[in-house]
Amino acid sequence: MDSMDIKQSLAQYGLTNNEIEVYIFLLSNRDIPAYEIARQTRIPRTTVYNTLEALEAQGIISSWKKNGVKHFSAESPERLSRILKQKQEILSSILPDMLNIYEHESIHPSTKIYIGKEGVKHVFENILDIVKRKNIGELFVFSDYHLTEQLPKYFNDWRKRKNKTGAFTYLIVPPGTPKNEDYTSNQFRESRMMPDSFPFEGSVDICGSHVAFFSFREGEMYAVTVDSDIVASMLTLFFKYIWSTLENSKFNP
Repeated sequence: MDSMDIKQSLAQYGLTNNEIEVYIFLLSNRDIPAYEIARQTRIPRTTVYNTLEALEAQGIISSWKKNGVKHFSAESPERLSRILKQKQEILSSILPDMLNIYEHESIHPSTKIYIGKEGVKHVFENILDIVKRKNIGELFVFSDYHLTEQLPKYFNDWRKRKNKTGAFTYLIVPPGTPKNEDYTSNQFRESRMMPDSFPFEGSVDICGSHVAFFSFREGEMYAVTVDSDIVASMLTLFFKYIWSTLENSKFNP
């Protein structure tokens, strides 16, 4: 892993650009005063002082005085791993209470939009979280086949994780959908196809009171989510009515 990869990983960990520069510098330059850090990194001295204070507060560098001058050194990088573990333990202990607050405060309808492939992935992960958290047993889905063209590996993995929850999917697909394992009926899903006169693009996923609308078109990948009992109930009824008209259009292998 080169220095750029290390910097990107530390940014994902949560360090700022200045914290990353100073921390990496201290990994290979120990027992050094702030003014020397500022000189060698070319970061303004005031900024270096503030950055050192922040890093020390996080516990990933240490300091002591030598001849009346404060010197700094980085702690072992293993300290980062221990901090993450401690944070995970803290979060795990309070997560149930925070979820109770979230569910209680989420009685009002809300709408959000997510752009790009990463945004679409985020919405799918959220659907999976809702399935697990609320023990959702059924998903009602309209979907075209462009999803597996845009995110083949991701969706294959997501589908396997969804299947492990035991949630069953009722899937309506447009005419022309490939007859393969991504869309045909199986033990975790029943699929039916719309008639030739009703093609459609995109996807609508109904998961309890959560509804997600997707566009998988190249250059137009996005998702819009709606959390509303009324909207979800209405769309579920629409889905079930259309489903009942497709009894003779089962999409089997």
